[in-house]
Amino acid sequence: MAKSVVSKYVINPLTSRELLSFLDEKSKNILKYFIVKSLFSQPESKVGQKRLPIQIPKEHIEQWFTQALDVKPVGAGSYPIDIYNDRDRWGADIKMLNITLTPAGGVSSKDSGEASLGQKFAGPGVDLDQMFERKKFEKIKNQWLDLYLSKYKSLGSKYAVDKIYYFFILRPGTQSEGADFYFSGAIIDLDQVRLVKVNKNRTTKKSVFLDNFIDKEFGSTKIYKAKKRLELRLRPKKWVESNMMLKITTSYDPKKVNLRGKNIGLGFLRKQMEKMKKVQVSFLD
Repeated sequence: MAKSVVSKYVINPLTSRELLSFLDEKSKNILKYFIVKSLFSQPESKVGQKRLPIQIPKEHIEQWFTQALDVKPVGAGSYPIDIYNDRDRWGADIKMLNITLTPAGGVSSKDSGEASLGQKFAGPGVDLDQMFERKKFEKIKNQWLDLYLSKYKSLGSKYAVDKIYYFFILRPGTQSEGADFYFSGAIIDLDQVRLVKVNKNRTTKKSVFLDNFIDKEFGSTKIYKAKKRLELRLRPKKWVESNMMLKITTSYDPKKVNLRGKNIGLGFLRKQMEKMKKVQVSFLD
């Protein structure tokens, strides 16, 4: 079971210095390698077509960190962590989120896409619709917090974990916004779950919003009726302003092309691979 950290919230952002403590030069080079490979695999948009968002499977992101940090993969599925470091006794859940950029290329003030912190169709999920109809918001909160706690308590049967982290890779929602990424993280303090409260002002017939799960300046959490899950959204601009993100820049500039007008074969593939050799990837803190 994870040891308590000094905090006021369940989810507590890591500083850029703390993030860098996970990354030596080999780690950075491995992540750069995977980023270039992933960018190369993105399908080309046709001329006149809206550029497609960069898509990277979550399982691939997990493997990036498995290789880069030399840790053990826990495996796919609903397990509470994705990777485990048996040397330093920590586990991490890895998530990729979409973010929106400003016209100037900076991180906008809009919330990120959502990340699931727990989903359950059985147990608390069975009567969720009825509890919303009856406005049993406190009961909903308590059941889902119990679910969240029990998920991490299950780690003790297999892993000796002193600390639990979230690692986030944030990406622009469309290729037109570029192909830069952000890396951020947070440490979980399960002792603070007892301080989580229902935000009565924001709660609706569709969602129970929670206070004290994360500092409201850095994100928000809610129990979403339709998807029967506990969700997290980040406010990435605040993370950047507070020096709690590492920016990963790339020189990737995808060109629109109508492939049926090209002679597609090994020669074309080699030409595209030569272009990718020139793509630069850099870590900025």
